Amino acid sequence: MPDHKERPASALAHGPAKSEDIERSRRDVAAAGDHASGAPEVKRAVREMEAACETIREDLDEIKRTVVAEAPR
Repeated sequence: MPDHKERPASALAHGPAKSEDIERSRRDVAAAGDHASGAPEVKRAVREMEAACETIREDLDEIKRTVVAEAPR
């Protein structure tokens, strides 16, 4: 449901954009940029997940080396 401050898309198609439309668009673009860059807590969570994945890879590599070394020939 559109926000009560939003104008329908067809409103812009019937004439030039008003200054309020341009300002709203600029705010929306700035907000989207802020959102896309990610909040600090999101970046921290991503780093923690990457570290956990690296640890899992190292553990798997060690298990593989152990299994290969112990495999009967």
